[in-house]
Amino acid sequence: MIFDLHIHTSWNSADSNLHPVELIQEAKRLGLDGVVVTEHDKCWDRFLVRDLAAEHQFLFLRGMEVSTDLGHILVYGLEEYVSGIRQAEKLRKVVTDAGGAMVVAHPFRRAFTADFQTGEKPPPLTLETAIQRPVFDLVDGVEVCNGASADRENRFAMDACEALRLAPTGGSDAHSDLGIGCYATQFDEAIRTEADVIAALKQGRCRAVVLQKRDTVWTYEPSHRVAKFQRHHKVPQS
Repeated sequence: MIFDLHIHTSWNSADSNLHPVELIQEAKRLGLDGVVVTEHDKCWDRFLVRDLAAEHQFLFLRGMEVSTDLGHILVYGLEEYVSGIRQAEKLRKVVTDAGGAMVVAHPFRRAFTADFQTGEKPPPLTLETAIQRPVFDLVDGVEVCNGASADRENRFAMDACEALRLAPTGGSDAHSDLGIGCYATQFDEAIRTEADVIAALKQGRCRAVVLQKRDTVWTYEPSHRVAKFQRHHKVPQS
């Protein structure tokens, strides 16, 4: 099953103009099996999500993109925003207590581009240095394919994820109908609930996929590098 694990709607993210119904319609057209909506520092009401999913016969699940002192982290399994979780270590404790999972979002965004105000280039970044970032000690997975990130940033995230042996995920990070599902996450087993997503992430039973158009048909395919990573990925022991 294929899900977009990182997406924002106008109902709960101020910087998005994507209506939830438009999201569902486009996701269906592209062949997605479901989406996990990850609003900025907000979580959807469980009953509203349930009603939308039932009305449109589509898996519409909840997550959250939390802004922390170590960057943005995608969280699956929280019912609401909790005071203090802007501290990543506090967030890890809260998510663990809730039985949830965490994925670092677009970990290398703007890591290789000059500052748009000063024009200053960032210092050179090596893989050895990158994987020592504290955030990687706290998460269950790495978003290796992000629709709003540059190709170089995504490739570097793939390398880091492979070195760290964490679960690789993909998400569009869409804030409008443009780009929905451009990257997604393929799960090895059926997904029906948020608990299923969490279990798969913790077990590493997923891979990032990219949307490809073959003639008139849209399909999802793993990149060669992501597929190679999946074959060698060691499933963490519970």
